[in-house]
Amino acid sequence: MVNTEWQLSGNMAERYEEHLVPVIFTPWANDLIARVDFAPGDRLLDLACGTGIVARLATRSGVMATGGDINPGMLAVAKERSAGLNATFQLADALDLPFEDESFDAIICQQGLQFFPDKPTAVSECLRVLKPGGRAVFCTARGLEENPLMQAQVAAFSRYFGEEATQAIRAVCGFPDAEKVQALFDDAGFGQVAVETVVLDLEAEDGSAFVNGLMMATPVAERIAAMNQAERTALHDDMLKEFGACYDGTALHFPHSANVVSASRAL
Repeated sequence: MVNTEWQLSGNMAERYEEHLVPVIFTPWANDLIARVDFAPGDRLLDLACGTGIVARLATRSGVMATGGDINPGMLAVAKERSAGLNATFQLADALDLPFEDESFDAIICQQGLQFFPDKPTAVSECLRVLKPGGRAVFCTARGLEENPLMQAQVAAFSRYFGEEATQAIRAVCGFPDAEKVQALFDDAGFGQVAVETVVLDLEAEDGSAFVNGLMMATPVAERIAAMNQAERTALHDDMLKEFGACYDGTALHFPHSANVVSASRAL
C-alpha cells in the first residue's frame, strides 16, 4: 500500500481506531477470523493491519499474531492497544514482505488488497510466507452501489469539496470484480480458491455521533476542520440524509458488502 497524506496526518490513526474500528472493522475481523480453523500456537499474519484489530482478536484463540503495515501511526496505535497480548507489529510492505518463507499458518487481510499497487506481487508474497497447508483469507469491498457507507460520503463530499475529494473513498470500492479476485489467487498458485459475496449488517447505535466520527477520520478531515460550525453541521446533516432508510432517526443500520476470498497453499 502507499501511505497518503491524510493517513499520516495528525492523530488520524487514533481517530480511525476510535470511530471506525468498533462499527466497521471489528465485525469484519470476527467474520474473517471465524473462517480460519486456528489451533493454539498457530502463527497469523495480519496484513495491512491498520490498528491491529484482527491480530488482537485472533490472540483470543491462542494465536501468535504478527501485524504488518506501512503506516507508522497505525502501528503505534496497534502496539499500544495490544499491550499484554501475544501480538507484535512491524513495518511490512505487501510487495516485499520482511518474513522468511513458510513463516505463517494463516494470513488475513482486511480491506487492504484493493490498495496494493502491484496485486500479483503482493499475493505471490503471501503464498511465499505461508506454510504448506496454510490458509489465506482476504476481504475487499464490492462496488460503491452496494455500500451505503461509501455512497453517503461520496455524495456529500462531492457537493462540498468537488469530485476530486471523493477519490480516496471511491478507492475503497476500487477492486470489486469477484472474477478478477479469483484469478489473482489462481494465477499466484494458491489452491482451493473460493470467492464469496458477504454482506454484513453493521450498526452504529448513535448514528449522528458515528457520522461526526466519520468526518474526523476521513481523507478530507482537515478540510472539514477548516469549515465553520454551520458548514460542518450542514455537511453532517447531509451525510446522514444520504444514508436514507439506513438511518432511523437515532441509529444507523447499513449493509457492508465485500468479496471474501479463501485460499490455501498446497501441502
